Amino acid sequence: MSVVVNIQQNSKKVKKIGLDFLSSWTAYQNQYFGILDQAYVIDSYKGEKDIRGQLFVLYSQKKYGRGMSFFVDDQYNIELVLNYPATKTDIEMFYKFIHDFCKNFGFDTFLQEGNPYHLDQISQLKEEALTFHQDLIGLHPGLTIFGCIYPIVLEEELIKILSTLDKKEAYDYYEEYLDKKQKQDFYYAKPLIYQKNEHEYIARYALTENVPSIFPMQECLPFGYDQKLKDKIKDWNVVLVVDKNQKLQVWEEIPYSDFCFIIDINHYPKFDASHIIITINSEILSKIENYLQEQAKSELEAWLSDIRELGHKPAKIEYSMTFIDEDGIKCHIFKYKKTLLGKWYLGIVSDSGTFSEMKEYKKNTELTDAKHTLNLLKDIWKKSAR
Repeated sequence: MSVVVNIQQNSKKVKKIGLDFLSSWTAYQNQYFGILDQAYVIDSYKGEKDIRGQLFVLYSQKKYGRGMSFFVDDQYNIELVLNYPATKTDIEMFYKFIHDFCKNFGFDTFLQEGNPYHLDQISQLKEEALTFHQDLIGLHPGLTIFGCIYPIVLEEELIKILSTLDKKEAYDYYEEYLDKKQKQDFYYAKPLIYQKNEHEYIARYALTENVPSIFPMQECLPFGYDQKLKDKIKDWNVVLVVDKNQKLQVWEEIPYSDFCFIIDINHYPKFDASHIIITINSEILSKIENYLQEQAKSELEAWLSDIRELGHKPAKIEYSMTFIDEDGIKCHIFKYKKTLLGKWYLGIVSDSGTFSEMKEYKKNTELTDAKHTLNLLKDIWKKSAR
């Protein structure tokens, strides 16, 4: 539900409206502008100076609410949209924009919901809108409010607070709530969708070291995505990006469910009813590394237990180190004993597979020996591919 206002140009005296005008005009109006991405998160506009056909979001520099939509058609006519329930600042901004824009372009009238109005009726329309939107603050938990910066899933705590206030107080509280939420500088983690094969897709959330991020508490496709893909997504993963010598690189990719288990997702502060705020730091990376080492250790134990290999679990097994080869293959090195009093042997668990040549482990040559074993695995894959 929304209020739609159209400002029609005189076809004989068309005034062009481009990016330069939008930039200077919004600055004059004390507004910011941007575009929404697929997840309805604000992004900066990096397109052409001809802005016709592009939907923009304009919002107050003072209070971050829901903002308003701004659209220029092929004939340079303007369409402005105010979504329900808008905040007091949104409404005042909306009608001030209409008044000043019409004055600047020499228009006396505009259309609201298809009905013509004169500029001297703006004060009345604004007051009616304020009363109407104030009465709409009968919200419910789980409702998504598409703000000017982020989509926000309303918490039950907010609804309880609003229910204890009178209409005006509740309306003011709603505005402060949206403003406070959206003035926090976070990255909004949204899934990047990749096609695995003809029938299957992979969804990946990217989290960067030391960047506070809004992260979903459940696997989900945001509202703006093709919801038909959800049943075709077979893998939901989290990609961790770290800063190595002032250069960002992918450190690890793990299943979403494993990531949530490792970090204990319920122990992080909530952004809204469906998201937490998380910052990947050294402590989290250490937890993940330890978890991955234990997983790799279990894989090697299972491989050695096969009757075609050792035939049983090793008497002792210890992690040694991890390396990444020139092809970007990550490899964990382990040493293990067939019997408690026996000597140590070398085994690896890598992106290319798990293997041991049953050769004696030597500390001073472990990296060279592990790379040799890894290359054997890679050769097997290459021959299989051929």
